[in-house]
Amino acid sequence: MIKSSRLLGVVCASVFSFAAVPSHAALVDNGGGLIYDTVLDITWAQPHGPDGGITWNEAKTYAAGLTLGGVSGWRLPLASVLAGPGGAVTTPVDCSSAGEVACRDNELGYMFYNNLGGTLGTSIGVSGNANRDLFPNLLPDNIINLYWTDNPFAIGGIPQTAWFFDFAGAGFAGTQGTDLATRDRWAWAVHNGNVSAVPVPAAVWLFGSGLLGLIGVARRKKAA
Repeated sequence: MIKSSRLLGVVCASVFSFAAVPSHAALVDNGGGLIYDTVLDITWAQPHGPDGGITWNEAKTYAAGLTLGGVSGWRLPLASVLAGPGGAVTTPVDCSSAGEVACRDNELGYMFYNNLGGTLGTSIGVSGNANRDLFPNLLPDNIINLYWTDNPFAIGGIPQTAWFFDFAGAGFAGTQGTDLATRDRWAWAVHNGNVSAVPVPAAVWLFGSGLLGLIGVARRKKAA
């Protein structure tokens, strides 16, 4: 007779194998426009590019106000993971020349070079790989190029400046820079960890419930 604990392991393995989501290199499509980065352990929403763009503070407010996949706590990408959200950064890692591991400190840089296969100086709409298709606003006809990060160049001071990353500027794609926080750029929200909008299919739960029922029967027979 199969022990109930062993049977439970079979149930869990079966359920998770049914619920698996296809992956694209280091990116996993979680549905609902949510894309999980398995290396950085963050989930990307879709790039947000309202007409004319928004200021840095407006972008931060936009991200913080999101509820996606049933969770809040979204933020802008980090120019430096080490500095953390809102931390001042004087020199972010340059992912055009840094190695993959070092580049992990720069979330937008990692997206451009490591996840999307971007080329320095060339629009991601032209140079990117198949992962680009996960983000409609990065396709050639809809390309949005300048995205705010969560990091200012310095805390305080007038005027305050913040870091941005260029995804499509002619000759500037793949570079980062600072600009007045009052200038209009765009927002691309991220969330720590794996956020999914894909519910486990009803058939999977039905299958799992059936196996759990068998566990109950096995336990009752053993008790008898």
